[in-house]
Amino acid sequence: MLKIISIGVVLCFGFSVLGYSQGRPPARPDSGAPGRPLPSPNEGDAETMEMRPPSSELASEDDASFTISKQVDEVNLILSVTDSKGRFVDNLTADDLNLLDNHKPPIKLNYFQARTNLPLSVILAIDVSSSVRDRLRFEQRAASVFLKHIMRKDTDEAAIVAFGSSVQEKGTGMTNDANVLDSTIRSLQAGGETAMYDAIVLAGRKLRPAKRKAIVRPVIILITDGVDTASKASLRAAEEAATRSEASIFALDANSIYETDPKGRKVLDKLTHETGGLVLSARENSDLKDAFGTIEKILRSQYAIGYAPSELEADGSFRSIDVHANKHGLMVHARNGYYAPRPVVPR
Repeated sequence: MLKIISIGVVLCFGFSVLGYSQGRPPARPDSGAPGRPLPSPNEGDAETMEMRPPSSELASEDDASFTISKQVDEVNLILSVTDSKGRFVDNLTADDLNLLDNHKPPIKLNYFQARTNLPLSVILAIDVSSSVRDRLRFEQRAASVFLKHIMRKDTDEAAIVAFGSSVQEKGTGMTNDANVLDSTIRSLQAGGETAMYDAIVLAGRKLRPAKRKAIVRPVIILITDGVDTASKASLRAAEEAATRSEASIFALDANSIYETDPKGRKVLDKLTHETGGLVLSARENSDLKDAFGTIEKILRSQYAIGYAPSELEADGSFRSIDVHANKHGLMVHARNGYYAPRPVVPR
């Protein structure tokens, strides 16, 4: 059953009690000793578990009827798993994973779904600064093809954010129309500096849980070299915005192939690690197509887990999450934590 953990995951968390306090997430703790097994998903009050199958009854990726509404005091995780060769593993059960929330095992597992079909909410944030002028057209084509492949019209939505010297949300905002997204992407023009942190803050605000009634998979995809030259926000502010939005960041590293030690790469590594995402090489045009293909594979191989955390208090504090697989050679990719709800102040 899900127990203790430490390792990365493509993870998302949601509370129906929303609102957060300021604070910097602590570093991921070292692995601890295994915790006690989680209760079975079919134990407890049946009335609180509507639409939640037990771990042995995994919903198919084609099962469009599987939907998950937000529950009070429930953490919702989205994660992916790779083997020692980097191949995605999508056939695990809840018994194959260990989970530790704020150093303690959860008190109850509410649901577990392999190859989850939960709706996607994607922000595609594209660097349109002068430094990418020569390759912007290829990035536009690759991004448009990716969205057409991954978007499901009935469930998914996406928006385009362009960042140069300033940040602009392009088009009509969040939409499920791939043709509208394609037109928006093709209208982008390069020029100016790079306000990447501001773009992440804007994306995080658009994806924040308060705007959602059901559980989704929030994703921020960055196409940039990672060198910020114009933001008003700091790197720390960008990290916090991503954490509070519950979004995983996937960064397509667009640094020049002639840079042997690109300084922006370290920033991209930090942003993606803390949110459970990955940095993928996009330094050549051929890399960009492959990188989008990898993200597509990740999104089609994810697991969705919902659980009740132990000793959750409405104090706005940061709570760490650690997950690892029981089977040798498997790597779990996950967020490093979330913020507890903030106390409700009586009016």
